[in-house]
Amino acid sequence: MKFDSLTLALGAATVVLAAVAVSLSTGAGQDIDWLPAGEAREATPTAGPAALPALPAQALTLTWQQSMFSPDRKPDLVTGKSQASSLDGISLSGVIIDGASQWVLLQLPQKRRLKLAVGSTLDNGWTLESVTPQQAVFSHQGQTRELRLPLLRLPPPSNVPPITLPNVPTP
Repeated sequence: MKFDSLTLALGAATVVLAAVAVSLSTGAGQDIDWLPAGEAREATPTAGPAALPALPAQALTLTWQQSMFSPDRKPDLVTGKSQASSLDGISLSGVIIDGASQWVLLQLPQKRRLKLAVGSTLDNGWTLESVTPQQAVFSHQGQTRELRLPLLRLPPPSNVPPITLPNVPTP
């Protein structure tokens, strides 16, 4: 009988794997070598993360001028003073509260979006006075108006009865 090199290599691999299997089944490698016990250490109380310093509005203006994700972004166009003196057609679409910095995201009637900081004034003269997580308060010539975030609700439950399967006798 003549053996070629491939048959001999496969036979040697089979013998090595069988020897490893036998040594593992007899308990080789089951001893655990633990390190010696060390001294008990007291856990130091961990303080919360340090608060980030509040940035002044001037340091944030670059973000409003050019986005880091859209280098070709241009500043929002400033239109002339509008003659409308109401908040009709303007909707509150978001509120950002980050420490002392507070902004609102507004959807204007021309489908234009605007980010407005507290104390800033719209083109029509309304000034953003205060912000809460659900609303923004604007004032203009002694008048005060609130814009609220829309409250999304689930639709009412269906009155349609559930699907039932027909009663089919088994053969």
